[in-house]
Amino acid sequence: MAATRVNAFRPEQLWQQAREPMFWIDPALRIVWANRAWEALTGQSAESLAGQTCGAHGPDRGGDSVDLAASHSPPPEALAGEPAGTTALVPTADGELSWRRVEFWPFRDPQGAVLGLLGQLRPADETASVPESRAHSHRVRLMGLRERLYRDHGMDALIGSGPWHDRLLRQVRVAAATDVPVLIVGEPGTGKRLVARVIHGLGAGRDRPLVPIDCEALPADALDRELFAPPDDADDCDPASARPRLALPDGSTLLIGDIRAMPRDVQARLAAVIDRNGHGRDASRQNGRGPSHVRVRVIAVTAGDIEEAARRDVVRADLHCAISVLVLRLPPLRERPHDLPLLAQHFLERANRRTGGRASGLTGPAMAAIQAYDWPGNLRELDRVVVAAERTYRDRSRGEVHDQGTDRDPSPADGGSPERDGSLPLIDLADLPAAVRGHLAGAYLPPAAPRQPQPLDELLAEIERRLIESALASARQNKSRAAELLGISRPRLYRRIKELNLPDAEGGDASGERVETRE
Repeated sequence: MAATRVNAFRPEQLWQQAREPMFWIDPALRIVWANRAWEALTGQSAESLAGQTCGAHGPDRGGDSVDLAASHSPPPEALAGEPAGTTALVPTADGELSWRRVEFWPFRDPQGAVLGLLGQLRPADETASVPESRAHSHRVRLMGLRERLYRDHGMDALIGSGPWHDRLLRQVRVAAATDVPVLIVGEPGTGKRLVARVIHGLGAGRDRPLVPIDCEALPADALDRELFAPPDDADDCDPASARPRLALPDGSTLLIGDIRAMPRDVQARLAAVIDRNGHGRDASRQNGRGPSHVRVRVIAVTAGDIEEAARRDVVRADLHCAISVLVLRLPPLRERPHDLPLLAQHFLERANRRTGGRASGLTGPAMAAIQAYDWPGNLRELDRVVVAAERTYRDRSRGEVHDQGTDRDPSPADGGSPERDGSLPLIDLADLPAAVRGHLAGAYLPPAAPRQPQPLDELLAEIERRLIESALASARQNKSRAAELLGISRPRLYRRIKELNLPDAEGGDASGERVETRE
């Protein structure tokens, strides 16, 4: 059925008795009418959905009228006046989400203006009768990924693909099934706290609090108060035997970030609490009153090299050992460019759900710019960029922002062919911030210095120098302790310090004893 021109049109007069579920959407994307077959499939009355706008986001698992209408959102090609189809998860009468093919036929008045769209729901495996929307391809892929994540893992928040993502999902499931401490490592903005929330939400303590504590924002005394509290009966017992406890309800999760900023005395107390029984638990009552143990799950996050921090003694070795039972490493966004289209679509649909926005995807040029950008701020920056672009699109669609002369892709399949009002419901290149359009992230990164060949002896001497300096720093210049850390004798350490021209080659040990440099 080609786009049809009519003078006056009442769809319910023609398709009320049709066997196929059918509906009508007006130019403002509101559902106006649906037939009896549609009511039987969805379990909703046409009157209850009349006037509901078809949101530009995938359906959630709630199955309410908002999600049902969102599953009927037409692709940009149909809004441009061409018959087009897409695939969507449609909430049905049995309370499930069912894959359906959704096909649209635009109807126009004699002047060519779109009067509305006739939609039809068909089984997903039926042969298409209209061209498939290319502009909705990322939307369909995102729906499919979220459905698989929910079916296989009980959540749909961690968007990604590939071997690293499969490994992350397995680690998340292991972490959720236990209550051992977890350490999540990744650059700023890579989603560490999101992963922590998913672990908590899938675990046995999901109905208990998840309490974040920011070690960088809190002064040492406030951090100590947040983490620990004395027993309620501390006045009635020997202070020497009163052990601190994590000040959270039994079964809670403590989210600590960034663990490298925690003061060393607080690190020592936290390590002792975790190490006592392998979890964040401690005896909280000393004279028989109250529960004998408080069990608190500890999840720590860090944006830096935790191993290097432990080598430099920034993080105590005992705390590093205690919180590293299960380590999850999140890659930066620049290492997962294949995920950018789905992540951009995910953030756009999340913004649409909040604002009622209608941009259902990104044009080809806009997506190319996003994939070419370096994303130094990772997921957090991508989210901000997509939200800003969606806001610019809304302003542009209202005529508040005019085209800046950027060439638009003329292909309807890529969302570049304008409607009569001059735009399609797609984020275009001009809607993106200038930094992303110009790929300026690379300007913030210094060029990689060319690696010069280095003789083997010089390279080995440099490695040995760094190891000795690190051992001395860890031992606070105690050379006997540094020799133990390096696994060599004190005379040999003194000889190497002198040969490598390190400071204090003739100094004594911390005890003041002079050491003979002969083995």
